[in-house]
Amino acid sequence: METPYTGFVGNVWEEFPQLAEWHNLDNAVLPMWKLEQFIEAGYHNFLAERKPLYNLSTLIEKYAQENHQPLLATFEKIARFAFVKKRYQEMVKNIPKVWIIADFDKQNIPNEELSTNSKFLSCQDTDLANVWTVITRGPYGPFGLIAEEFEDGKFRGFFTLNPNVCRHVLKVMGKTLGTKLTIL
Repeated sequence: METPYTGFVGNVWEEFPQLAEWHNLDNAVLPMWKLEQFIEAGYHNFLAERKPLYNLSTLIEKYAQENHQPLLATFEKIARFAFVKKRYQEMVKNIPKVWIIADFDKQNIPNEELSTNSKFLSCQDTDLANVWTVITRGPYGPFGLIAEEFEDGKFRGFFTLNPNVCRHVLKVMGKTLGTKLTIL
């Protein structure tokens, strides 16, 4: 089956051709499920607007906070992070390590603005500039949301419980950003 994705998400999808077996081309919406339903499904492709992705993102963030697990979150634009900054200031207190990635000006990346356990990285001028990911560690390894804005306010991507897919995403992102992202 040919991949419906392009860019960063397309490269991830091509690395794991078995995802084609689970892909449903008629799946045009991201359900407003609880995290348990996403976990039960294990994998879910979607086309979505911002609201359902925000819902899924907060579910994953809440899981990381309640279970004291590391968290990686990417924001396509600095303004997207600014929208959740106050919530993150409280949330990161219960999380051992947080990576926040956005199109920060490389000369003006925030330093320890949230807490000593947070690290800010710039994705400016990379293929991650339109990527929305929220990844944490669950009982079987890393899991989360991987999406890419393909049109203004419209996203394509997937939720996966597969730790191998998430580890690959983290490895590629780390290589792109010149750092190691360790959510084993």
